[in-house]
Amino acid sequence: MESPAYIDIVKRKQAEQQSRIPQEWRLKSLPDESVTDVRHIPRESGILSTREIEITETFDAVELADRIRRRMYSCHEVTLAFCKRAAIAQQLLNCLTEIFFDKALERAKQLDKHLEEHGLPLGPFHGVPISLKDNFNYTGYDSSSGVVALCFRPAKEKSSIVSVLEDAGAVFYCKTNIPQTMMSLDSVNLIWGRALNPLNRKLTAGGSSGGEGALIGIRGSLIGIGSDVGGSIRVPAMCNGLYGVKPSAHRYVSQVGSEFIMPGSFGVGLSFSTGPIATSLRSCELLLKVVSDGKLWESEPHVLFSPWRTLEFKPRPMKFLVLMTDLVTTPLPPVQRVLKETAAQLQSRGHKVVVLDDPPKFVKQLHGLSNKLMSIEGGAWASDLVDKTGEPKVPWVAPRLKRRDPATLKQLFELNSKNEELITQSLKLWKSSDGQGFDAIICPVAPHPTPQPDAWNGAGYTSMFNMLDWPSGAIPARNVTREDLEAPLGAETGTSWDKINRTKLWEKREGYLGSPLSLQIVGRKFQEEELLHAMHVVDEVVSGTRGAAVRDHKL
Repeated sequence: MESPAYIDIVKRKQAEQQSRIPQEWRLKSLPDESVTDVRHIPRESGILSTREIEITETFDAVELADRIRRRMYSCHEVTLAFCKRAAIAQQLLNCLTEIFFDKALERAKQLDKHLEEHGLPLGPFHGVPISLKDNFNYTGYDSSSGVVALCFRPAKEKSSIVSVLEDAGAVFYCKTNIPQTMMSLDSVNLIWGRALNPLNRKLTAGGSSGGEGALIGIRGSLIGIGSDVGGSIRVPAMCNGLYGVKPSAHRYVSQVGSEFIMPGSFGVGLSFSTGPIATSLRSCELLLKVVSDGKLWESEPHVLFSPWRTLEFKPRPMKFLVLMTDLVTTPLPPVQRVLKETAAQLQSRGHKVVVLDDPPKFVKQLHGLSNKLMSIEGGAWASDLVDKTGEPKVPWVAPRLKRRDPATLKQLFELNSKNEELITQSLKLWKSSDGQGFDAIICPVAPHPTPQPDAWNGAGYTSMFNMLDWPSGAIPARNVTREDLEAPLGAETGTSWDKINRTKLWEKREGYLGSPLSLQIVGRKFQEEELLHAMHVVDEVVSGTRGAAVRDHKL
């Protein structure tokens, strides 16, 4: 009996990837499955020199760029260090897809030559390696998006955001793992396997930018590009203890030409955003500024004119709304506790905080409408791509990716009408009783801590802000403690999502111990600059001097 076509394609693709990792960068042995936290292994592998360990473990992207600019490190040695560390990360975590270390090292040499000849960097990211989620195009390499049929179809041109960042001096060296069809908050597919969490390999790395989260979490990259249509930047940032920002949809797009995206679908239903995941918030901010300065609206049809606004934020008490529940799934105790702690910490610093335990009923409707807007096409486009090679759907995708009748024009109009209604109602959340209005909203990234693979319980807390098209970001707060796991459950909502949260996810709570907890900070549409300021304020409060230190940088 002849084997399905996908099997041979996968074998060839995996062999191609393996051939791009030099023998001298291969680990002598892999850790036992009982070793869950593998962040120490690159340092102890013997593959990285002392200087390469310093380069990859000491700085964020902003500081590294400054040291390259001052010629404390060459672009080539920095790129070599991150290529080696990314190779180690791949062996431990399955976090990479396409590998182009050779091209990256050649570009790094050219950047060193430029700095030597001109005395000035090419741009703010001169010599800084940046990783790239698989669905973005890089000339000569596949953008398979976890679908076998899209293998061995190399991109003919780069995504616009890649070109803008290269003009700013960035070095791209690898692409990162994603879920099959990118329709999951985990990251597993039949081509590359499952991306694992470097903090705890028994927990999910998140999705759909899970490879980015894993690679940056083990510092095989300091900053990378992700995309987000329902939480795919913020979720991996949370799972791996990182920073991530989902901008407004029409400010940073850069998906034109991606083969997985159905042509003409942007702006219909939920629109995806393009944004950074990084080890520091100021690195995210710098990348967003650089991309804005790159004027994507001159090359992409969906990007609106939106130059970066350099704003002066004078010290003043800010006002935050803390949204404790979406009325669909009550957050588990660790999440509730970190929200309340953050509110108290902000108040102790003189900020005004309103804790909303019982939000207006329309908040509950955001979850359901987001799900409907995400599935209006009926699933035929993705199903056709998956079925083309006989590729089976992975277990999480199989029950969710089914061919259904697409929405009719009348149904689409009705959904849009409901969307407009809910956006109008949601805008009232920004108004406070004293008329001052809120600077930002604080809420969970998820109603639970980082779970085991394939156990993520709904995307309501993130997808609602895709539907509203409000920019939002994730910042790390602290790790789950024993006290968190002994705290009582909150009120029931009666939904199936809440039942799963209270049973399946809470019964396995011992696995959460020591895992990172994050906060989601939300801003107003097209006000990324104000959002980032609010994120910095919260970050300084929850992370102390670390947050203050990284904020002291003028963009």
